[in-house]
Amino acid sequence: MRWGKIVLVFQAVMVLIIGIIFFSQFTIIENSEILDLREEFKSESYIENELPPTIQEIKDRFKLSAYILIVVSLTELAIISRLIN
Repeated sequence: MRWGKIVLVFQAVMVLIIGIIFFSQFTIIENSEILDLREEFKSESYIENELPPTIQEIKDRFKLSAYILIVVSLTELAIISRLIN
């Protein structure tokens, strides 16, 4: 059972790290240099503070997945800490 707990803790920590990476990606997605998205900026006239629908959709997906992964990993860590004691 000891190895099972170690594997569960490792998995929960990895999910937390992936969630943090997703969280950081959605915060910097506006500054990405993807050529297609840059062309969309140039070809269509958008208000300066308004994001194109493509970028907004990607940003919303990253935000949702980041929050889900962080909540799931913290819940896993809480449950595993109860099992260890």
